[in-house]
Amino acid sequence: MPMTSYGPRTRVVVAGVDYTEVHDEWMNQDIMKKATSGNTHVVISRARQRGQLMVGDEVAMDFPVCLGMPSHRTPVGNFRITEKAVHHVSNLYDASMPYFMRLTDGGIGMHVGPVFMTPQSHGCIRMTRSSCVPLFKTVKVGTPVKIVP
Repeated sequence: MPMTSYGPRTRVVVAGVDYTEVHDEWMNQDIMKKATSGNTHVVISRARQRGQLMVGDEVAMDFPVCLGMPSHRTPVGNFRITEKAVHHVSNLYDASMPYFMRLTDGGIGMHVGPVFMTPQSHGCIRMTRSSCVPLFKTVKVGTPVKIVP
């Protein structure tokens, strides 16, 4: 199984050459069982349109995401989850954003929504329900989220 590095302590697990070109999701239940509020962080790659839940140095989940289109780019940087809401409605777009995990005061967050192979959101990180729900249940307010170019 090939590995790619995105910097210190972040490894990306891929299941095959074309893995990142499809909507495949990957989860390791044994690693998920080790998750605590103190040992998890999330890494989102704008270039790959993928996200990973890390438990310590291990990849627990690898999943597709849909990020901001060029006119509403998802910001790069280090963030923390500041709010979690199962039923959230955007006050900017009057849109339902299930399993919302807020990252910025300006409304950027991770939530369930349509996931395409190209950036098409207004800056949020949209995820499939099958990856967002377990992520939502695992992370806590304060969990670090790193968004890389």
